Amino acid sequence: MTIATQAKARRFRASATARLLTGCVLASAALASSGAALAQVTPIEITSGDSSLFAGRVLTTGLDNPWAMRWGPDNQIWVTERTGGEVTRVDPVSGAQQVVLTIADVYSGPQHEGLLGLALHPELGQGTGNDYVYLSYTINTGTAEAPVPQAQIVRYSWNDQTLQLGEPEIIIAGLPAGDDHNAGRVVFGPDGALYYSIGEQGHNFGRNFRKPNLAQALPTQDEVAASDWHSYAGKILRLNLDGSIPEDNPEIEGVRSHVYSYGHRNPQGLAFGPDGTLYETEHGPASGDELNIIAPGGNYGWPDVSGFIDDQAYRYINWSEAPADVDQNTDPLPDSVPQFEESEFTGTMVDPLAAYFVVADDYPIGEICGYICDPTIAPGSVLYYAAGEDGIAEWDNSVLIPTLKHGTLYVQQLGADGQSADGLPEAWLSTQNRYRDVLVSPDGKTVFIATDAFGSAAQKFGDELSTSVLHNPGAILRFAYGEEGGSIGVVTDNDFNQAPSAAGGANVQEFEDPNTGKPAADGTAADDEAAADAAVTADSDLAAVLNLGLPQYNATCASCHGAAGQGVSAPALAGNAKLADADFVANTLVHGFGYMPAFGNRLSDTQIAEIGSYIRNAWGNDFGLLTDSAVAEAR
Repeated sequence: MTIATQAKARRFRASATARLLTGCVLASAALASSGAALAQVTPIEITSGDSSLFAGRVLTTGLDNPWAMRWGPDNQIWVTERTGGEVTRVDPVSGAQQVVLTIADVYSGPQHEGLLGLALHPELGQGTGNDYVYLSYTINTGTAEAPVPQAQIVRYSWNDQTLQLGEPEIIIAGLPAGDDHNAGRVVFGPDGALYYSIGEQGHNFGRNFRKPNLAQALPTQDEVAASDWHSYAGKILRLNLDGSIPEDNPEIEGVRSHVYSYGHRNPQGLAFGPDGTLYETEHGPASGDELNIIAPGGNYGWPDVSGFIDDQAYRYINWSEAPADVDQNTDPLPDSVPQFEESEFTGTMVDPLAAYFVVADDYPIGEICGYICDPTIAPGSVLYYAAGEDGIAEWDNSVLIPTLKHGTLYVQQLGADGQSADGLPEAWLSTQNRYRDVLVSPDGKTVFIATDAFGSAAQKFGDELSTSVLHNPGAILRFAYGEEGGSIGVVTDNDFNQAPSAAGGANVQEFEDPNTGKPAADGTAADDEAAADAAVTADSDLAAVLNLGLPQYNATCASCHGAAGQGVSAPALAGNAKLADADFVANTLVHGFGYMPAFGNRLSDTQIAEIGSYIRNAWGNDFGLLTDSAVAEAR
């Protein structure tokens, strides 16, 4: 096993009874499956809850990547739209929308930048003069050609006459931001303080692998005095409502700052329990997503540790201090590249409650269906749930974790005191979507889930494991406990292999190819013949091939490389001389490169040839066709 592969493998430990499956067994099972697709790939068996207890429907659609939801004192759902830069109120029954704020200077990107966190002052609408809403978002302090993102938290005033937000006041600016891992959750604590999560911008990994990861770095007293917040990356902050540093914040290594905890990767989930416990979820790299309880001054280990300190197939490779002439794909890595086992970490670390999931050293990371099938759940947020007398009894004393890759609400039961994870999570309300946030009505009986407007997820119905077709993009789904009604395609059996229910209707089937938008092939000989006829050869009509490549590029590549090939969180393709080399293009698309995933195990030779041909001839490029035979040779 190579060091590069070791750095991807992770583990799960939520209970001593977790049953592990080896990577080779899981891969064989996944690749050999037929009929309806497995909706998720996990190295352990996850029980599915009885989603028939809920009546599900689409509450509202057309949202520009909803990010955070809050239940307002007006009994409306307040939601931020990440890429639209809008705050919208949504009626929880009718789904009617009203935009209450549009922020002109929000800087958004494909995944992590934009309008993010939302916190309503606890006294909003109570006549105390505290009609405030706190928002976190990224701005661009550079140019369009050379963006320099930063994050800020801004307080807005609510006007209950005009039903609009206005009078913005920046309470803190200059916070770290980038093209990756900005986190961005902002919540009110029971102590009246604001808590804000910041990711480490993916530094030292992927496309940012030469940038130092500052998750373990702590601010100096001079930096705090100068309002220099650059070392706040990979931290959870605690702030007074005016943005100042609370006097009772923890003093860490002799310095009191906004930093409340550190050593985090991408902590997108942040929520308080009724006793003041602060729960947090964060993304692991290729596995090892974490559920944590945040302790003041606590160190959570990243990037030295992922999950637990157990030396199970994780090694911290510090690329930011590696020689410039050593490539990430070098195998084996020379000793000149700093490498550390988890057990070499000398700090005092707070263990997670759970790390999702354990894998063996030979787990085929990226080889089943790309990153969608890697052993992570991609937690979008977290919410504590107590059933009370009339709520969802099956979920009592749990945390709800909406997942991006699985389109599933994981319900993780807690110990009686809320300080431990009780066994493995259960999977509920699974649909073919990316679940970004979850909200429960005050009576505890209606669940609302916000979905991303685009991206890849586990395919629920069809013959593939992953897809870019989301059934309810940019929506809020409404699930009413104890009511009768439709299921909107909820998958309910234990291995997520069930066909859509009658209540779901035809709209939940995989009616088109996720990459081309064409009708899905039905596996007949006619399909095989049509596929052969469509093969890209040196004699193919260039315009026809480009017309086929365009929608696939938009679905598969545009979120990172830009709709115009301008480069967003990945290199620009417009005017890129490297595309003249057909073998380079074929190898990169088939096998991946750096942060870019491999598509050879997800797309056919013809699909890759169509995409490759498009990028070689769009936006002023003029490099000719990429043929099926060239792709086949690259495999």
